Amino acid sequence: MIFSTLDDLRAACRDLPAGDEAAAAAALARQAVLTKPPGSLGRLEDLAVWLARWQGRPIPRLDRVSIAVFAGNHGIAARGVSAFPIEVTAQMVANYAAGGAAINRLAETAGAALKVVPLDLDRPTADFTKAPAMDEGEFLAEQTSYCAGSSGLKAMIGLKDMRTD
Repeated sequence: MIFSTLDDLRAACRDLPAGDEAAAAAALARQAVLTKPPGSLGRLEDLAVWLARWQGRPIPRLDRVSIAVFAGNHGIAARGVSAFPIEVTAQMVANYAAGGAAINRLAETAGAALKVVPLDLDRPTADFTKAPAMDEGEFLAEQTSYCAGSSGLKAMIGLKDMRTD
């Protein structure tokens, strides 16, 4: 396990390097001279500055794009609050593997590698309306799965897990 305790995880998050502020400032300044209304690209502008900060270059690049989908089941889905039953999650994972989902087309169009990581599909988390969804050990094991599933990825801009809720 990568993190033995929640304190280890908190320390890792707290101790992340600050990134290259000069690169971020240069990326922001560059946006001001581009032929476009200020803010017209919305969050994309913020993401470009964020990526510049972490890559340490004013004009960030996406040389090797990867998409990681982490699939699992929430315990509350058993109460019928989800659009689909939890069995659909395994079907979706199989569909991803067969290349038949929308994310497959998006990845193909972007020239991105697609990695699908099923997270213990036969064992949903607890129903969080009755108890914590996971205890500390389960949460840390899940974070280890995320880290293992993300290995080899150089930069990660966003995450969204595929759950049945």
